[in-house]
Amino acid sequence: MFSIRGEIKDYDWGIIDGLQPWTGEASGGPQAELWFGVHPSGPSSLDPSVHDKGNDDADSAGTLADRLTREQAPVLAKILAAARPLSVQVHPNSRDAKKMWDDQQIAGPQILADPYEKAEVLVALEPFDAFVGWRPATDAAEIIERIDGLALAASALHSRDPIAAIQAIHEHHSRAADLVAQLPNAIASAQAAGTMSRSMSDAEIAAYHQAASDFPDDIGVLLTPLLDFVTLAPGDAVYLAPGIPHSYVRGIGFEVMTSSDNVLRLGLTNKVVYVDHALKILDFETGPQFMSGSSIAPSGAAFRLEVIRDGSVVLGSGEYRLVVAVEGSMEVSIADDARTTSQGSAIAISAREGDATISAPGLAIAVLAPASA
Repeated sequence: MFSIRGEIKDYDWGIIDGLQPWTGEASGGPQAELWFGVHPSGPSSLDPSVHDKGNDDADSAGTLADRLTREQAPVLAKILAAARPLSVQVHPNSRDAKKMWDDQQIAGPQILADPYEKAEVLVALEPFDAFVGWRPATDAAEIIERIDGLALAASALHSRDPIAAIQAIHEHHSRAADLVAQLPNAIASAQAAGTMSRSMSDAEIAAYHQAASDFPDDIGVLLTPLLDFVTLAPGDAVYLAPGIPHSYVRGIGFEVMTSSDNVLRLGLTNKVVYVDHALKILDFETGPQFMSGSSIAPSGAAFRLEVIRDGSVVLGSGEYRLVVAVEGSMEVSIADDARTTSQGSAIAISAREGDATISAPGLAIAVLAPASA
């Protein structure tokens, strides 16, 4: 097993020093994600402070990617701290990822970071707001039709044609500032009309206001009414299969995904937006899966989670196991090899190693996934 430290990502949407409880580092700037895995965009460092007798790996410098391949460590875990909305985005399935990757090797543009599928689950550590999946089309139309200039988009929604609606919205990118400025009033008017299938919460309305304020010139803000909204309570989780659109709004959570960094964006970003490519991979049939409890095992997912709070569990061999100390320290033992790791650090255990006992007086989250030895 390998004691590792997370790799910090300081994306501009992060909370100021938001990861300090897990890193012990205060930068005075945004801290967005702490990565645990082998992905080449941010492989985790081996912890040089660990010196277990007879364990050469622990005494060596380098990263987890120097010890395990993606096939041996097929998941990426992150602690995520969002101060403002992330991009409206979608991730490819394995077939689409392979095709797009092959195409960009020949003629570009460079859209994907790797040739792999990306599916993910988010577990809220604090209340977490997010746009996930699709709002009922008639409810979305109730908002969009109140924005002067988007009649065609509203009509497409009434006709159950979300692709046409998205295209019609993006066609007005040159008028983005004018249209985005209308969104808060459109939200208030739709709420007051009382004709939507559900009333919008204060947190949801605040999310629209924040998106319009943070991205006043981004036409992608007008896509958020097409998405459903949820506030996850601590311990609640949502699983997003490839193709499900989403935009995390604010909060602190624990995120797990297949080891991929493939993101196709539709808005709320200063990065390149590939609308046509994103539209090809959107899934209008599959919905998010919501769950909670000590075992989080989404249907169809290539991984599962065990939430260990003030207790211990045994994780059997034959799978890759990644265990992160989220609150307080934890102890991981395999036969005579025992490790204690502090909050914000993790232990990675290959499939070929034996049963692992995890003891956590606080909170630890274990990720398990089929892997090669």
